[in-house]
Amino acid sequence: MPPAPRTTALVALAGAVLGALLSWVGSRGLIDDTYITLSYARNLAEHRHWGMTPGLTSNAATSPLNVALLAGCFLLVRPFAGADGELALGVLTTLLGALAGWWSARAAARLGLPAAWPVAALVVVLANPFLVSALGLEVVLLFTAVTGLLAAGLAGRPVLYGLVAAASLLARLDLVVFVVLVALACPGVLRRLPVAVAACLAACLPWFALSWWWLGSAIPDTFVIKTNQRDFGEGRTYLRGLWTHYSINTPLAVGVGVAAAVLGLLVLVLLVVALLRRRARPGTGGLVGVGLGGVAYFAVYSVLGVPPYQWYYVAPMASLSFVAVLGAGLLLGGGSARRPSPVPAAALAVAAVAGLVACVPAAARSLPWPYPPVFANFATPAEYRRIGAEVGRLVGEERVAAPGEIGTLAYACDCEIVDQFSDPAYLQGVIEARQAEAGPLLRTLLEFNYTHRETAAAQPTPFVLRWVTAGADPAQGIASWRTTAGTWQTPDRLVLLRGEG
Repeated sequence: MPPAPRTTALVALAGAVLGALLSWVGSRGLIDDTYITLSYARNLAEHRHWGMTPGLTSNAATSPLNVALLAGCFLLVRPFAGADGELALGVLTTLLGALAGWWSARAAARLGLPAAWPVAALVVVLANPFLVSALGLEVVLLFTAVTGLLAAGLAGRPVLYGLVAAASLLARLDLVVFVVLVALACPGVLRRLPVAVAACLAACLPWFALSWWWLGSAIPDTFVIKTNQRDFGEGRTYLRGLWTHYSINTPLAVGVGVAAAVLGLLVLVLLVVALLRRRARPGTGGLVGVGLGGVAYFAVYSVLGVPPYQWYYVAPMASLSFVAVLGAGLLLGGGSARRPSPVPAAALAVAAVAGLVACVPAAARSLPWPYPPVFANFATPAEYRRIGAEVGRLVGEERVAAPGEIGTLAYACDCEIVDQFSDPAYLQGVIEARQAEAGPLLRTLLEFNYTHRETAAAQPTPFVLRWVTAGADPAQGIASWRTTAGTWQTPDRLVLLRGEG
């Protein structure tokens, strides 16, 4: 059934409200990696420069589309609030929430579900503690892209599907698993697959070609950075990270996030059974494709053995949570055109919000919160912003080496703070190490990918930021700052020292 414009607009409005509320709640508690993205976006908006710091071109932004959209929002808010990154992020999150609502409503209408079900799906997904704890990264964008794939696929519009697929790949290249599986599950796209592929390639290949030629790599450098990291400890990989890493410090957040995903897995199995028994509603296959995409995404990351960064879990959690809600509506409605009651949808939404509220640590129960439910940085966002501003005044135009976490410090100091995320010279050894341990095929692909990379010599770094254990004598430093480190880490001191040159 084609969607009613009024219903679609109302669900889009609900998505916008949820996005605005989410961005306000998290505006002062953004994690360190979010500020890496905000730094890229600010430099692009203000200096037409692709890099984390004003003077260095780099390619460590995982989501080029997220950076570009944030840069546009920087320009949008600048006449009213200056370079306010949190406000720009709020505008983008609101717009993405509206778009996710629009596409969710259109997909739900074609599945025969009333408006209460896509609204509940938005609430359940956006209230996920892992998603809200990575706000500002591409987590909302990737969810929006998946809803767009489903809506275009169910509508049988191959050109639109191809364009949304291109946006998905520019949002995160690993979303290719959703692009492929949803396309295969939607007959209207599958029958005209060459059209969809052509539209996708026409829209995204120019960026990848430009990045390969100009930035020295078609894919973001975070691929080699993240897949080469081994500093989370023995056994703390993506496959086991929820249990060996996060459940130790934030067990409730893990429980809430996993519960919705497990419900999605159960609903996914029931939908597959209904399809095999030919008792499923038209369009059910597309929703199954979304669920299988979440499962495949988790499997691919498990095989890669990457570290358990919290935002890596958002794609499978969000997609399976989305399937849990809309799929439950389909199952409750049965194989006929009977429309399910909105009561179960409302119950799922209330449970999701209650779960999120319960996950917030006691020390962070103020609005906007000072740090999110899943938080593992070495200083709170407020502490990093204060320290970064002071470091900027102390070092001026000189370079300073980052202490391990760079995002918030770089954003606040607006100076040449360097590590492998901001300075390509720091990354060369990581690239060589990744190539050395890769198999023959991956090594060949990496060598081709870095064909145009220019190896720059490391420049002198007059200053260095270094962590020292709390209680140690920081007298030898130029300045030092004590941090409380939020929920996980023990208090430490960050010291500014003279470097080697």
